[in-house]
Amino acid sequence: MDYSSVHHEAKSAMAYAYDHETVHLRLRAKKGLLNSVTLIAGDPFEYRDEDGDFNWVKFEDETPLELEASTAHHDVFFIAIKPPHFRVKYAFILNGDMLYGTRELIDLKTHPELKTNLFNYFNFPYLLDQDRFQAPSWAHEQVWYSIFPSRFHRHEDAPEDDNLAAWDDIQDLNNHKRYGGTIKGITEKLDYIQSMGFTALYLTPIFKAGSQHKYDTVDYKTIDPEFGTNDDLIEMVEKAHQKGMKVVLDAVFNHTSVFHPWFQDVIQNGPDSKYVDYYYIRDLKKPVLPIDLEALETLPYRELRKKMKDHPLNYLAFGFTPFMPKINCDHPEVRTAFLDVTRYWMETAHIDGWRLDVSNEVSHDFWRAFRKTVKSINEDAIIIGENWDNSNPWLSGDQYDAVMNYGLLFPLWQTFGSIPGMPAYDAHAFVDAVNALWVTYPRHVAKSMYNLVDSHDTSRMLSLTGGSIDRFKQAYLFLFAYPGSPSVFYGDEVGLDGNHDPDNRKPMPWGRFNDEIQSWFSWLTQWHHEEDALKSDDFSLTSDGDIITMRRQNLTILWNLGDDTTLSDTQTRMRIDASDSTLKKDGYAILKKNLS
Repeated sequence: MDYSSVHHEAKSAMAYAYDHETVHLRLRAKKGLLNSVTLIAGDPFEYRDEDGDFNWVKFEDETPLELEASTAHHDVFFIAIKPPHFRVKYAFILNGDMLYGTRELIDLKTHPELKTNLFNYFNFPYLLDQDRFQAPSWAHEQVWYSIFPSRFHRHEDAPEDDNLAAWDDIQDLNNHKRYGGTIKGITEKLDYIQSMGFTALYLTPIFKAGSQHKYDTVDYKTIDPEFGTNDDLIEMVEKAHQKGMKVVLDAVFNHTSVFHPWFQDVIQNGPDSKYVDYYYIRDLKKPVLPIDLEALETLPYRELRKKMKDHPLNYLAFGFTPFMPKINCDHPEVRTAFLDVTRYWMETAHIDGWRLDVSNEVSHDFWRAFRKTVKSINEDAIIIGENWDNSNPWLSGDQYDAVMNYGLLFPLWQTFGSIPGMPAYDAHAFVDAVNALWVTYPRHVAKSMYNLVDSHDTSRMLSLTGGSIDRFKQAYLFLFAYPGSPSVFYGDEVGLDGNHDPDNRKPMPWGRFNDEIQSWFSWLTQWHHEEDALKSDDFSLTSDGDIITMRRQNLTILWNLGDDTTLSDTQTRMRIDASDSTLKKDGYAILKKNLS
């Protein structure tokens, strides 16, 4: 039998400290290869004298692992153990007779004497709280509401401004069109946000910038005048806290605006600028800009790109946009400045954490320093990275508390939506993809994730479903049922649609809500808050034909991707969302078992 697919890695997402006394272990193998996996484990230093023979003491002696999840190609097995002395040596027995260790695969039928050769055992040296991933206690309990401030709400006493578009004018929508949303506007809608069951706010950038999206920061310590004042933010956070709501701001430390004073000095003084090493200038013998500054300030973006086509940027930038030069966060003066900004807003406005823009393009060393600063001010503050890929290198306890879980978003799109250039998933493919994601992260890490189906950087889910409210509900139900904290992009909860940026950034349609969708979201958030099972990391996902089945402790949730089907009598008696036993096409059922 070929055991080459069997894999385990010590001190990783396959072997991690879950809490101060528990270690979680996973083993992966080719699908269908292993009929059984058992564990042998003991303290590396504990031996017992038995008539002059010193025998190693085991606290797990061929204890079975459970099949945690199956994906398209692999089975993943799982066990939780509690080492009595907070350290453990361990090995796995495969199919009853093959010992899988850190150095060798041993056939125990041939070499039974090597069964407890500890030199071939994996090692978890010690459970140290200092090394353990620990997110804020509230991280897994929230329902997030993501707000794009310029398009959310213009406050009641906002001054007249002839340069603002009418709030309901969505013709020729672009990222430069001004609608006049403000911080005070968010404050005025806190009652609405709370009434919908949202408990934590994430605001895209609000600091002084040149665009409507504000990802091109000019001044990190000043609220953009279009949004209001620093005092407006302080008041909004205070009122949110009075309602028991958290507030998280966007930290854009990967790049600044081309109009930031530092970069302006570099443009004007080149290699003689005191800030030249703050950025990544390619050739100091050449002008920083291939065009004059006035053209950069006045030309429309597409015309500017055309003009610069034959002149590659002489500096690194976010993507290839000339407006966002990449900054060196490892320059000691830049680091000091950004950590000072971090401290300023946490101490001045008492925000509850940060979402980190383009966070995987900034050094791990900077984020470690950032975390120390954040936690020294408020150890219960949250740090959420914008990473679109596998993020385990940032989630080891020394950098982030969570990431925006785009790994979940894509399977949801491919199953409940329709995405050009991406394959459509049936129930089986969807389960494979989600299970692969589930076993990518430690369980307590997965439980702290910021989960989403869309954002200010993507098309909206209602448009991805082609306007199907049933498929839209299926996608959001899965989001709210999956371990972690779900996020709703403003307007989704009332039926706002939109294709990719900028169409996804329409003004909030105040007074034009879809009543069916709004009512359903009110129920969905309440259900998420009330069900203790949804706060756990107990999770399994399977498929049978067109039916997807999720189990979370006493909850069983079904999604039907095919034709109408009839549930069994036992399941029907547990249904809580309908009175009959028919699970309709594009429908769902929530079954609850009474544990008392």
